[in-house]
Amino acid sequence: MGSRSRNEESHNLQKYGVPLYGAGWVPYDQVIRSTHKPPKQQDDDDKEEDQHGSKDEAVADKSDDIRRNYYVVLAGGGGAGNSGIRNAVLLSHFDFASNSLSDQPVAELRTDSDLPYRMAIHPHGDGIICALQNSCRLFEWDEVENTEIRRLGVKISEKVLSQLENVGQQLALTFDSEGTIFAAGSENGNLRVFKWPSLEIILNESEAHASVKDLSFSPDGKFLVSLGNRGPGRVWDLASSAVATPLAKENDELFASCRFFPLNNEDYVLYIAAITEVQVL
Repeated sequence: MGSRSRNEESHNLQKYGVPLYGAGWVPYDQVIRSTHKPPKQQDDDDKEEDQHGSKDEAVADKSDDIRRNYYVVLAGGGGAGNSGIRNAVLLSHFDFASNSLSDQPVAELRTDSDLPYRMAIHPHGDGIICALQNSCRLFEWDEVENTEIRRLGVKISEKVLSQLENVGQQLALTFDSEGTIFAAGSENGNLRVFKWPSLEIILNESEAHASVKDLSFSPDGKFLVSLGNRGPGRVWDLASSAVATPLAKENDELFASCRFFPLNNEDYVLYIAAITEVQVL
């Protein structure tokens, strides 16, 4: 069986001219609900609904093309220097039938000199939080529309994340599964956990690690695991805002990433990827 040539490379591998530091699936149904607002309650609207169907049917028809599409959101760029590489948040279409990504992004939002270095996607359509060089910014979903087609887009939110301004580079961002809690871990080791969307502080630990590397909420939202660039990991009890247990490691291990996975309605398991030093004999 011959090897695949460069020209026959699978279309699920695409390059968009931007170094990518964050990627995730768009929560389609939730985004549709957030971008399609119900019309005003007026007599004229009611009459029109009698002729053309219910509001729900109108929204479903209007967003039918979005429902048939799956999107991946990507973030990255060349940084603040004069590299000539743009900084941007991108949306790419993924077709499950052909297992392929779109040749070009279907939407792109330039972020000027701000590099979106890390990101977290809200699970229920509230948008995307991107970590820039010194702050975090919220991006919202938008509907790009012309006479022939409606597509999903991204726009800068008017909401300012005041609790995450001038806090240094954030290296880890994540929401819990319900989208009611948000956590951010910084390059200088500060771990912050907030209620969403109020940004009321739940936990603020200035020396959680030398530098926070990865974060993961338990499926029930009661615990948060944090990993640093060295030293043990930690499991935080969010009800008490204290460490529930440390996560020990072998001397030659470096924790790389962590994820909770639900086993059933009550139990879950924590997976941790670790790098072990390789010795060449």
